[in-house]
Amino acid sequence: MSIQDQESFLSNIHPFEVLTPSQMAMCIQHMDIAYYPKDTILISPEKIPEHFFIIIKGSVYEYSNENIVVMDYQHEDSFDSNSLIYGKCDHTFKVNEELICYEIEKKTFLSLIEKNQEFKDFFLKDLVNKIQSLKDKEYTSQLSSFMIAKVGDTLIHEACMVDENTKLIDAIEKSMQFKTSTIIVKKSDGGYGIITDSLLKVKVLLQGRDLTIPVRDIAIFPLLTIQKDDYLFEALTILIKRNIKRIGVTNNNGEMIGILEQIDILSHFANHTYVIESKIKNANKVEDLKIASNEFLNIIKSLQAKGVKIYHISNLIGQLNTKVYQKLYSLVLPEELQKSACLIVMGSEGRNEQIIKTDQDNALVIKNGIDVEQYRPYMQQLTNHLVDLGYPPCEGNIMVSNPYWCKTADEYKTDITKWINSPDMKSYLDLAIFIDAFAVAGDKELLINLKEYLYNKIQSKDIFMAYFAKSTLAFDTPTTFSSFMAKDDLINIKKAAIFPIVQGIRSLALKEKIKETTTIKRIKILEARNILEKTKAAELIEAFEIASTLRLKNQLDCIQEGVALTNEINTNDLGKIERDLLKESFKIVVEFKKFINYIFKLDKIY
Repeated sequence: MSIQDQESFLSNIHPFEVLTPSQMAMCIQHMDIAYYPKDTILISPEKIPEHFFIIIKGSVYEYSNENIVVMDYQHEDSFDSNSLIYGKCDHTFKVNEELICYEIEKKTFLSLIEKNQEFKDFFLKDLVNKIQSLKDKEYTSQLSSFMIAKVGDTLIHEACMVDENTKLIDAIEKSMQFKTSTIIVKKSDGGYGIITDSLLKVKVLLQGRDLTIPVRDIAIFPLLTIQKDDYLFEALTILIKRNIKRIGVTNNNGEMIGILEQIDILSHFANHTYVIESKIKNANKVEDLKIASNEFLNIIKSLQAKGVKIYHISNLIGQLNTKVYQKLYSLVLPEELQKSACLIVMGSEGRNEQIIKTDQDNALVIKNGIDVEQYRPYMQQLTNHLVDLGYPPCEGNIMVSNPYWCKTADEYKTDITKWINSPDMKSYLDLAIFIDAFAVAGDKELLINLKEYLYNKIQSKDIFMAYFAKSTLAFDTPTTFSSFMAKDDLINIKKAAIFPIVQGIRSLALKEKIKETTTIKRIKILEARNILEKTKAAELIEAFEIASTLRLKNQLDCIQEGVALTNEINTNDLGKIERDLLKESFKIVVEFKKFINYIFKLDKIY
């Protein structure tokens, strides 16, 4: 290779692209090409290296003290900075396929670390920060104002703020001076409320109330707020979820600094999410809903292409899906039946983690004493309409059209008791699905009461919980790509990474009676309760987001190519950084499985 070729090669390997021209030249000057046959020991506890290795061709396995392969290194992979930095190594690096590689002298490598802080930071970072660095590198080309915009980056309107005891007439006069239709009311305890034009019409004008009343008498408390350093995308999600048009903006001390209007967010994004939300809200027939629902995919493609985090995409699409369910429920059911039941979504929908419409998992809980049969025809209609809207039927028939998932609260309690006291495989599956249940329409107290009943029943059921958690280990997670790849170089990303995290966290959440259903929020609550260490929680969130992002990308590719959706990812289609991210994620999942095994004592059950 010429010097130009060597420089081009290194520049594509993170973090070598951060080296200055003179540092890159020094690196190349002290870099040689080497060849090693299969089974050569490159590094071991007894053999500390004198070089930093970068693979051109071939592969190397890293073995633990127990002689287990914990990592494989392939084209453009590098190793082992820790051996050079700390002068020791607990693992063994052995050539698996005859190796051609670059070797950078130890002295040169350590000199680069001392001279370049960004280069140094990468190799000295903990796992979470190293993953974040790789993610930043992967998505740098995709970064846009859409992804990184903060609330403070857009127009924040100066707040017209008054004390809660201010006369309404005085507050209105002040708002006219501010040229705004929004009045912020500050309570004596530091909280905030809001008065809008529409509120004045409803609570004052139409009721003929005196304009000298204190503003606290008509203000809406509390005013939803967001910090100026939060992502603008989060503000949009809140507005859509709550059906509101403005939100308060605070500084890091919680002090009100202004108002953010929905129209300003939409102008910033130039996105038609709000248009779709409005179509759902104003739909008078199922055909109207179908038009709105068919536009979800374009939103997903747009957000994914712009590098928006998977959590934000799933949150936004989850809110839109919820609104579709709510509207369909109101269109299909007679009004007198709506309040006597609760429509719930379960599984990935309940966890707010289904982005692409892969199936539907839903159920109906009906108040005791109400005739269930009168709901049956409407539930069949609801299922049929959901299919028509693009939500495929559930292969396991977990849908409201199935009588098993459409019954009274007491009948569900009977099922819960059976699931726990006389469990079989189906019971564990049904319970896992039900734990993730989220109420989308009707009387939500029905689900809340059932969840409380479930938590009380599960108390002190250690053996049951162990068997429930055991499925976390149901599928292998590769320590290397080559140890897991099928003949077509495929890895099932759901089985290898996503499911173990979801089920393991779900098991811990059930044990701790955590009512939140979203996996990432469950992780954060478990961290707050000191069930998960801060580092472990952060690692799990990163691994879950990486695996989910790769899965979504693969699903969108399937749609683009017109083939059936699959969870199998072809590793040959992954870029270098994507491979690195996935490898690091698998490491985290493997360690998490060990943690679940320890917590639930899985080695003591059969």
